[in-house]
Amino acid sequence: MTAIDFTRGRLSLDDVDHPLDDFTRQAAANYTRLRHERWPRTRNPHLFISSQTAHTRTPVTIGWMQPLLRGLPVTAQRLREDRILEEAAVTGADPQHLCAVFNITPETGLRYIRYFQRGMDQPTHNQQG
Repeated sequence: MTAIDFTRGRLSLDDVDHPLDDFTRQAAANYTRLRHERWPRTRNPHLFISSQTAHTRTPVTIGWMQPLLRGLPVTAQRLREDRILEEAAVTGADPQHLCAVFNITPETGLRYIRYFQRGMDQPTHNQQG
């Protein structure tokens, strides 16, 4: 929760500082209001909480998001992968940075930056077509 600066419209956590687009800023503000109405005394530091995590300090699980995405042409895993690739693109494909920000292993961080080393126009081995 402390990472979102609604006044400046930025997401800042440790050495990561990104602007929030208007849609994301408004969606986060709306959710923050809902979160406060539903759990006014929660001490959970995470933006997204559920009835199971509101009275703890743990984050929601990836399974929490699945129903929210039902019927959409995207999965939580695909959103995470896309976010990691976007972060790699804007930060110079630094594997250590990706590991710190996304809590991924060094091997996984290296796998993501290989995409940029080969060139964005070449498909990875996981892509079809």
